[in-house]
Amino acid sequence: MRVLYQACAPQQPSADPTVVYEQATPVKWCCADMAREWGQLVGFGVKGHPRTTDHGVNVFTLHPQTAGSVIPGITPIAFCPWCGEAIEACRSK
Repeated sequence: MRVLYQACAPQQPSADPTVVYEQATPVKWCCADMAREWGQLVGFGVKGHPRTTDHGVNVFTLHPQTAGSVIPGITPIAFCPWCGEAIEACRSK
């Protein structure tokens, strides 16, 4: 499975120089389970953020805290959790 991403330059010259990434093309999933869970349990970067400083494919988790807040977590993966196919995040030119 390949996920193509591209780097996005800052919109303004005075903006933060941190490079962010976004998914460049629709994903061609390796299996039906990955297609079903893409964007919910697994996805590019950070869930809910189309542009992110993370350019990997991650498992999304939620970690409830005792104060009542919830901290989102991401765990990078290199292989599909369902079919075992390798996942490649490739920079698009």
